[in-house]
Amino acid sequence: MKARKNVTGFTLIEILLVLVIISIIIFASVGYVQQRALQLRMDRTTTQMQQILNAGLSYYVQEGHWPTALSDLQGTYLPPVSVTLKNPWGNDYAIDSASNPKLFYVYTRVNTVSAKGAFAAASVIAGTLPFAYTSNDGSGAPPSAASPCTSADTSCYIVAAVNIPGYNLNNASAVNFGGLYHHGACVPVPECTVDKTGTTMVPQILVAPVQISGTDESSDLNQVFPISSFTAYAIGPSATPGECASGGGGPPHTCSGGISGGTYWRVCLQVVTEKGQIDNTISGWGEKQTIMALTRCSSSNEPAGSGFTIYSN
Repeated sequence: MKARKNVTGFTLIEILLVLVIISIIIFASVGYVQQRALQLRMDRTTTQMQQILNAGLSYYVQEGHWPTALSDLQGTYLPPVSVTLKNPWGNDYAIDSASNPKLFYVYTRVNTVSAKGAFAAASVIAGTLPFAYTSNDGSGAPPSAASPCTSADTSCYIVAAVNIPGYNLNNASAVNFGGLYHHGACVPVPECTVDKTGTTMVPQILVAPVQISGTDESSDLNQVFPISSFTAYAIGPSATPGECASGGGGPPHTCSGGISGGTYWRVCLQVVTEKGQIDNTISGWGEKQTIMALTRCSSSNEPAGSGFTIYSN
């Protein structure tokens, strides 16, 4: 009698176990692919928004004002107009500077099937950009910061901004050359932006004599006497700053052609020779003196020293 061979194979439990393991691997792979795709979308949006902000800064340096439309940047600072600028979600980018001339805004919208996905993506992107925030109110330009996105929103706006070049937060303590002027001339007040507290920075001026000459108090400018002391100072800022005080005021100069609402400082010299203080109202005297002006914007939270000044003691 022949022996019966044993037939071996997979049991139903073993097959189910294999199917469960394969399902877990597929599920994990799909989740990773989806997460990776979302991360690439966020990275690309961040890069594109930063490129538009940089383009706006370059435009301001070249033109002296912010662009009024995205097309102003295309072709020179960004891809040509024929290339439609959209984020990875297929939504347009927009810019604005009319609401606050001191800031240049760029914003766009993200939308996902999952509400938490839109909120999370917008929050991550906003965390990598300057002056950035999220908003679920797209009625304004830019969208309002008073209506931040929540985890219930399936659509969310990302808004970012930059300051006027030269007066951004990284350069808040920098001093900028304001030009060379004669005694009694007008220096335009720079247009300052906001600091990190949202407060408008305070314009300041520093003046220093560059070229001076000493005369006596007469109309004969050829009578030169050795200079004992000299100082430079500024009056203002104001739309109509007063005349230089020493000697009864300097020659009249009409202030015009500036910015920041037409406000100016008037720069003045006070010179003392061995014969006494020079009368700066002498015709032609101020045209022979030169003053250097340096301007800056002071942050509201800038550290201050003691209260001692050369005028208080």
